Amino acid sequence: MRCKKCPQRAVLGLPRHNLSLCGPCLTDFVRSQVQRAIAKERMFGPDQRILVAVSGGKDSLTLWEILLKLGYKADALYVDLGISGYSERSKDKVERFAREVAEPCGARLRTHHVEEEFGSGVKELSMLIKRPTCAACGTVKRYQFNRVAWENQYDVMATGHNLDDEAARLLGNMLQWQEEYLQKQSPNLPASVEGFAKKVKPLYRLTEREMAAYAVINRIDYVVEECPMAKGAKMLVYKDVLNRLEAESPGTKQRFYWGFLEKQEKAAVNNHHTMSDIDQGALQPCTTCGQPTTASTCSYCRLMAKAKTAPA
Repeated sequence: MRCKKCPQRAVLGLPRHNLSLCGPCLTDFVRSQVQRAIAKERMFGPDQRILVAVSGGKDSLTLWEILLKLGYKADALYVDLGISGYSERSKDKVERFAREVAEPCGARLRTHHVEEEFGSGVKELSMLIKRPTCAACGTVKRYQFNRVAWENQYDVMATGHNLDDEAARLLGNMLQWQEEYLQKQSPNLPASVEGFAKKVKPLYRLTEREMAAYAVINRIDYVVEECPMAKGAKMLVYKDVLNRLEAESPGTKQRFYWGFLEKQEKAAVNNHHTMSDIDQGALQPCTTCGQPTTASTCSYCRLMAKAKTAPA
């Protein structure tokens, strides 16, 4: 199989694009897709400060690398969840990447330790408050990413959600008819109220397979295994379903998610409102920490309060 951009041998076929690419051409393709996403969604400009949420996995570390290669001012935040074995391995990958790739570009790594705040890891925390580990983990990470981005005056927070992630999330939200989540499922969520950082997903045009190939080609060392707490998660089931559909009909994920975004954009224009308008009416400052929430107290502060009062 030959690369369709040059005479070299291809390393990856992209059926949805009817394309096969060699290593250098795949690298150019991925970076151009990220740049295209940034421009199309008006995510951020060349002079703005970006905070990348990194986990040690391929998508977040690759996103950080791409933004730095494209010349953006991108720091990163790693939230150490205190998951025995897994957190140590993921933190090692992140810190090594920071030393070898990010710091020479003038970028810095920030770290937040869940154990330092709660006295235990997220698994123990979830058991204490009797909630699924993934739910507690999501609450902690979303809060800390937003807090650090806002308090350190970053213009935008970027996450490594790819096309597979967003298509699977969309499928789950539609199956459950989660209308509130559907309204906000966008690769660009503006900083609509005080204390709420702008959030973007520059990888939404790229699949998980494409990101994995890019990471291997560019020698980005990442944690390969899934988080042990994710076992049995519905998101993995949705991804499997979409992978089967994609194998039968290449481009299914792209048509599904991109089609949704097009309809979402048309609906916003027809209704004369933006995501900012929706958030302004729904969010208010948390009475405990001041960060935006739809209730009087945010989910993170409620989680903390429950953990403090729960019997040991």
